[in-house]
Amino acid sequence: MSAQHDFFSRRDAGRLLLAAGAVAALPTAARAAGPGNRVVCVSKQINEFIFDIGAQSHLVGRDLTSIYPPQITKLTSVGYHRALSAEGIISMRPSVLLTDGNVGPDPVLAQVRSVGIPVETMEPGKTPASAQQLMLKLGDYFGRQAQAKAVVARWQADMKAALAAMAPYAKAPKKPRVLMIHFGQIGNSYLGLSRGSEADQIITWAGGVNALDKVGGMERLTPEIIARAAPDIIIATDVGFDRYGSAAKFRDLPGVALTPAAKTMRIHRIFEQEIMYYSPRTGAALRKVAGWLHPAR
Repeated sequence: MSAQHDFFSRRDAGRLLLAAGAVAALPTAARAAGPGNRVVCVSKQINEFIFDIGAQSHLVGRDLTSIYPPQITKLTSVGYHRALSAEGIISMRPSVLLTDGNVGPDPVLAQVRSVGIPVETMEPGKTPASAQQLMLKLGDYFGRQAQAKAVVARWQADMKAALAAMAPYAKAPKKPRVLMIHFGQIGNSYLGLSRGSEADQIITWAGGVNALDKVGGMERLTPEIIARAAPDIIIATDVGFDRYGSAAKFRDLPGVALTPAAKTMRIHRIFEQEIMYYSPRTGAALRKVAGWLHPAR
């Protein structure tokens, strides 16, 4: 028998049958996607947006990395978004599993669907404009259209002001080289955020240049790659930074001590939710990053 066919143990199968019975006991209308139902959402961005529009009462479960706003951590976690458990999801008796498509493994999604739980995928916002469209779509989905429109209006105004404030940095003759380091929890490794990412766009807006040449996705970092990138500034997301505990100790990450950033102690910590996707907080994140890149201004 293949590993995929043996994905669940006998004990797990029994638990899934019990959970599936609980889902089946829900009225048909309660299992339909839409307002007034039980939602397990596996997406940092979508979960944040649900809170932004005041629709959080629908949420009954989240993924491990959805930790903003802080009150979402009161909800049960169904696991890491790329290593989900069918049992954990089904036990929440959700009407729908809502994702942005970055979710797995596929056998778990198939198991969730097999007990009558729909899996709804909403495309993540990869640009500020498409992220705002996602917010409006969620407003329609949860019957919070007016709230979503108000959030987007404030967001657009803040981004306009933030981008206007960045204008002087675009004319700088030399732009600081910035290495954004993210800790990949599923692979237990440090990754560099490549060109073309949301983080890369924030660096560009802030008047910097990505120290990595790779385009698209993330790059697994080695000491040689870090040293060769020669960043003037290192910005590390919270989980990876906190494994060391301070900027001084973060220099112990192999390769970091050889960089200009380590020699001048220009190593900063940022919450991954601030730079891994666009949100109403992007303007504030942009101002923060610009302050690190241009401290004398």
